[in-house]
Amino acid sequence: MFEEIVALKRSKTKTQILKALFQAKTPTEVAKQLNLHQSSVSRSILQMEQAGLLKCVTPKERNFRHYLITEKGKKLLKIVQAKT
Repeated sequence: MFEEIVALKRSKTKTQILKALFQAKTPTEVAKQLNLHQSSVSRSILQMEQAGLLKCVTPKERNFRHYLITEKGKKLLKIVQAKT
């Protein structure tokens, strides 16, 4: 868990994405909201999904997949924000 905290502290983009996904959104919606490149948002979302910080709430959709922060993601975000 310590490695995940360090990785999250190092990446401002991932922290912003986690904050944006308290409501289910697509990577495109997140990219527009945060004024980031869609490819970097999609890459970060994939990495955080594999780490269990996010989950896809529409997995059967081929396009327009919506993601949401998990309880683990909320806990890590809270730890990171407390230490900043």
